[in-house]
Amino acid sequence: MDHPRKNFTPAAAFAAFGFACVSLGLYVALLPPEYLDRGSLPAGLWARAPDLSSAEILLRRVAENGTQGCHNVSTAAAVLFGIPRAEDGGEITLAADEVHKFWIVSYAADGSRRCSGGDFYETDISAGPTWKSRPPVTDLGDGSYLVELKVNGDFAGSYNFTVSLVYTNFHGLDHLPGKWAFKKEMFRLLINFTAGSRRRKHQLHTCAASDLRSTTSPPSQWQGRWSRTKFNSSCQLDKNGRYLCLDPAEQCDESQCSGAINSLESNGWVYSAHCKFRIWNSAEAWQCLDGKKLFFWGDSNHQDTVRNLLNFVLGHQLKFVDRIFVANFTNPANPSQVVRLASIFNGHPDPHHNFLGLGSLYVPQYRDFVRSVVRQGGMPDAVILNSGIHDGMNWKTMAEFLEAARNASVFWKDLLGDESKARVVFRSTVATGLGFRDLGSNPHKMEAFNSILGEELAKELGGLEHFMFVDDYDITFPWHYDFCCSDGAHFGQPPALKYWFDRIGHFYFVDLMLVHILLTAICS
Repeated sequence: MDHPRKNFTPAAAFAAFGFACVSLGLYVALLPPEYLDRGSLPAGLWARAPDLSSAEILLRRVAENGTQGCHNVSTAAAVLFGIPRAEDGGEITLAADEVHKFWIVSYAADGSRRCSGGDFYETDISAGPTWKSRPPVTDLGDGSYLVELKVNGDFAGSYNFTVSLVYTNFHGLDHLPGKWAFKKEMFRLLINFTAGSRRRKHQLHTCAASDLRSTTSPPSQWQGRWSRTKFNSSCQLDKNGRYLCLDPAEQCDESQCSGAINSLESNGWVYSAHCKFRIWNSAEAWQCLDGKKLFFWGDSNHQDTVRNLLNFVLGHQLKFVDRIFVANFTNPANPSQVVRLASIFNGHPDPHHNFLGLGSLYVPQYRDFVRSVVRQGGMPDAVILNSGIHDGMNWKTMAEFLEAARNASVFWKDLLGDESKARVVFRSTVATGLGFRDLGSNPHKMEAFNSILGEELAKELGGLEHFMFVDDYDITFPWHYDFCCSDGAHFGQPPALKYWFDRIGHFYFVDLMLVHILLTAICS
């Protein structure tokens, strides 16, 4: 809605209250209350979100960046609009079970406003040991960014809401973006989410393959969170470096997942989105997979996922799997049950090398090899695709990657055919973190590449009966900030009782959760 005082601008607020009020959210207590009502916008700010899944829109914005004076504004600060006034204790109160919309507006050090998008804001909303999620950010293309917050009423309480600016002016999309890495915390707010006195316990339906089916990528409804209703505060690593913290028979809280939650080895953390996911036991998984052929094509995260499927669900004990392999695996508890797994690394045609990504498909011998493995012994029952990390190091421009994504999508359409009955899953690339935030495969670029590749695959494969999308970027994002769950690029490396950067042992449940989500796509 329009603001009642049309001549108000954020720059005027700077002059009236001092430039320091933009840092760490301190302006919340300084700006006049009429500018802090939830839902209000200063005059001139967009109140609509364009379709940012379009590669053409992204490429146009990147090309236009710098063509006007205000495009060349280098973001140094930001103002958050739409947030209500804080209570005396510095805590903001919002209702749970509602979507709350705020707007971040980017400014230069001199108070001039950026008129184009391209800033990459990382957001996090967390409540100690019970909730972590990434509030989605929509770049509105005019220097403002829509942020949407929602917390389930079952988890009402105090939350930290943090916004960090990692890249400005589309620089995260540069081929070598390290010198532009900004990485500054812009806001840290304390929010109390309150639940109504007569609310009913929130229930998500159990995910089926149809919940992952979408003609767009990612589906508009996908917005997940990690939550925890059960945990062992005295949990310790066992002798194998595993976090077996709960009773093996402990079941999920039915509001967030179904099945034995200890199978995730997460000490109670579980991921849910627009539906809750099933945690598959070995017998259920084998009943589904017996006689099937699964084909994986992607980066080394697929290696972790395949190994974790075999070890943590299907009962095998493998220390590693190769970047390229085709093998039959039997059920240790029932040798009559067999699944055929095939996996081909796409980081480079030579599995000993890296950083080609989708460029691998420009090598004729590699294309022929992929075709032969896919067709060997009959077409697969499920095909799981991903790419991104190696592409981030390879392609110098967004336009180059778009062309490679179109080439790859046509390749897979031709290979699978119009009448394919295979369940085809595009798994978006992980949110790279830590040192990778300074590299060509940083999370800003991975978010853009996921959107481009997902859109192109949806154009070519969306007409298939079972084309599905799994948002591994959203799954991994809340854990990409530190070393607890990844080395920056991998979230499922095997457990080990040894030093892992600054600690002994690490968590690997983020990829285990992905395993169960993929089983939902393949089996439900």
